[in-house]
Amino acid sequence: MNKSLVAFLACGTVAAAFAPVASAEVIVPGIYRLHDHPDGAIAPPPYGLRLVELYDVTAGNDNFTFDFDHADSEMFLTFTGTEITISGVSMGGRDTGAAWAADAYLGLYSFSFTYSIGVSGVPGDDDIYVVANMDNTGTVTTPLGDTLDLLDKSNGSFSFRLGDESDDAGHRGFAGISGWGWLTYPAGAAPMGTDWIFTAELVPAPSALALLGAAGLFRSRRRR
Repeated sequence: MNKSLVAFLACGTVAAAFAPVASAEVIVPGIYRLHDHPDGAIAPPPYGLRLVELYDVTAGNDNFTFDFDHADSEMFLTFTGTEITISGVSMGGRDTGAAWAADAYLGLYSFSFTYSIGVSGVPGDDDIYVVANMDNTGTVTTPLGDTLDLLDKSNGSFSFRLGDESDDAGHRGFAGISGWGWLTYPAGAAPMGTDWIFTAELVPAPSALALLGAAGLFRSRRRR
């Protein structure tokens, strides 16, 4: 978890932010637990993130997908009101159609990605989006021990959006909060489909504080 959220949760001024969310799914500051989206374009297996050509393994485009609901996965989003951080660990691998390949790429991946530039409310709506292109950065550490850089990628309007779409219509059939947006790599443009596509649920404040410690312990154990 990012350090700014520790201070954010520690202060006594945010209790109101964790009030029950209305049916409109307003995005309030806090910690959100992330899950696979029910409408991933190449599922199964289910996933909350797809990275195309993270590694160039075959002659075609290699899809790497990450199951946020796997028993060994813990993926979170923190929103401070001005910044969005997506972090945690997820089981994933090279997607071969209905399963992951049983190869060196199968295992736990660690993620840390921060949107600090271009974060704002969507005009006329209650969603949050990021109007930026290759300005926000993050990393993924793979089972091979490589730490690879990621950049946000705009579709021409935004690079990431969090909410339930315009007029609360729901993103791709999901009525609650979704997160979706595109990514690329510093070496060049990633193929289409390199994107976040997950659902998110707000973690109540007392549980969120506990998660700050638990997530750190989990990552420490996984590094051993």
